[in-house]
Amino acid sequence: MTGSSCAYYNGMYNSRQAMRRAESLHVVGREDSARVQYARAAEAAESVLRKRNEVDWRGEALLLAGRGHAFGGDCAAASERLTEFLDANAGASIDRARAGFALAVCDAQMQDVERAAHRLAVLDTSVAVRENAALLRDVRRQRVRLALATGNAALADVLLASLGERDAPWERISAAVARADWPRTESLLMARAAQGDVHPSLDHALDAAAHAGEAALVDHVVRAFDASSAPRSERARLTLFAGDAYMQRGDSGTARAMYTRMVERLSSDTVHVRDAQARIAQMDFAAIDSAAPMRALLETSRPLARGNAGFDRLEGAVALYLLLLGTNDPSGAAMFLAGEVARDSLRRDRLAYDAWRTLAQRWPDAPLAARALYSASFIVPDSAPSLHAELMARYGTSPMTSLLRGEGVHDVADLRAADALLEGRWVIATRALVDTLRVWRAAGPAGVTAPP
Repeated sequence: MTGSSCAYYNGMYNSRQAMRRAESLHVVGREDSARVQYARAAEAAESVLRKRNEVDWRGEALLLAGRGHAFGGDCAAASERLTEFLDANAGASIDRARAGFALAVCDAQMQDVERAAHRLAVLDTSVAVRENAALLRDVRRQRVRLALATGNAALADVLLASLGERDAPWERISAAVARADWPRTESLLMARAAQGDVHPSLDHALDAAAHAGEAALVDHVVRAFDASSAPRSERARLTLFAGDAYMQRGDSGTARAMYTRMVERLSSDTVHVRDAQARIAQMDFAAIDSAAPMRALLETSRPLARGNAGFDRLEGAVALYLLLLGTNDPSGAAMFLAGEVARDSLRRDRLAYDAWRTLAQRWPDAPLAARALYSASFIVPDSAPSLHAELMARYGTSPMTSLLRGEGVHDVADLRAADALLEGRWVIATRALVDTLRVWRAAGPAGVTAPP
């Protein structure tokens, strides 16, 4: 296989794989994650279409790119690619049906309801669609949504009946969510909760309500499911939704109570209890303003929350911050980097400010001292005038002082030398972090050891 052929093949392979993942996520109702994968499928297909000699792959690449764009949210790009695909009369009838459905979805998104309804009606009678159960279901659902959105109750009832008892109630819920009709959404969800009916569309409905600030709605529905015949693991997972909804609204106290309640009631459900413990740990970390309690909290939380992706990222960031903070580095590079990790990864401005002030006080002649004062001045606005005065008085010839005066940077060599110190220390610290995390994860709680 030639180099160009390999490039085409890899692009097509990546696009197909992303499309399969997107469709799998769509089936189980994980629409946000599906959109990401649809966009990736489009991107990979576009990499093939940008090449000059892609004739052998063009038809399939156009379809993958068009569908990926359509379901990923870029309807302008989708229309161009899908129209070219259909005009070329390429592909099997099922592929043409898939292209037509993607265009109908875009028509609906762009409020061209009449065109969308016509495309979908034609597809609904197509032999290719009737022979593909998954596509037929998607076509019918889209037709239902259009009928409900336009107030065509008679057509909606006919189409809902064709979907069956399992899906029909959830299409009404989806329509209510799309209209942001939260009282009706709650009423319909409570009816499903009474039946213990956990459907793939439930997560989307609860997530949309949470983002709209309807935490009480989420709480009511979750409590109703908790009293139902729904599987225990589903009830535990839904409790996390309620806690997350309160967190989004800024009510951390109620969120913590929800997570704690789940841990106490469902302690045998290790996966969801771990996720709840991770959320509690993240809330506790958010209230810490010094290294010592952070280290202690990390050691107590680690056995309970490890394995949760969010906690594992937090663990790595905290460990790196502590490693850098505990390094005896007179150049100031380690302490400066600790401040950056605190600010950028931990989102703890106070910890960043303390690291940079400590650097300037402990090693006033360090190459990074002036930069630390300059960076600290952006963290606490009330302290900026005094920090600027200190910077001007102690480091009058520093590039940071030149920036403060609005003169630009003249001593580029000094900046490059400082950057080199930071890069070197970063390499050392990240290597040490790998070893530290390996030890922790093999032996349980352990102290944090500074790198050499």
